[in-house]
Amino acid sequence: MKLSYACAATAFLLAACSSDPVDPAASRDDNQAATDTPAGAGLAWIWRADTNSALFGPDPSRPELSIACRGGVLHITRHAPVENAEGTLSFTGNRSAASLPVVAARSQLGPGSLSTIALKPGDMTNAVDRVFAGNGPVNITLGGAPSLVAPPSDVPGRAFAACR
Repeated sequence: MKLSYACAATAFLLAACSSDPVDPAASRDDNQAATDTPAGAGLAWIWRADTNSALFGPDPSRPELSIACRGGVLHITRHAPVENAEGTLSFTGNRSAASLPVVAARSQLGPGSLSTIALKPGDMTNAVDRVFAGNGPVNITLGGAPSLVAPPSDVPGRAFAACR
């Protein structure tokens, strides 16, 4: 009896050390995207010089995040359907953090809306640029959308530089 109890306790403790659910029927949090890994899970930064756009996603036609300079205005968009009309898009990494108020805009890419903001270069855009300027990954969050982890790259900085 004591041996069975000890075995059960050991199994419980080992299961508690795992980051994966113990119950095979249980799943991870719906807000935890496949991109919640430092490797980006197949997502990468892409620079489009013709549009001064930094795109983060599986390919240029399906970005998860875009940072573009158009007419001296920086447009930052989180391409994920959201229900709320307003929210906060947050960037954390490289010992820096920045948050931007975003407004949902109707998407031409599919159902739902996208959260976007258009800013003239200044303190807010400089704060976001600093988060991307380091050698570490950047966590990108928006309530109601899956989190992203973008690998370090010089590509986002090109969009910020295009608007200076």
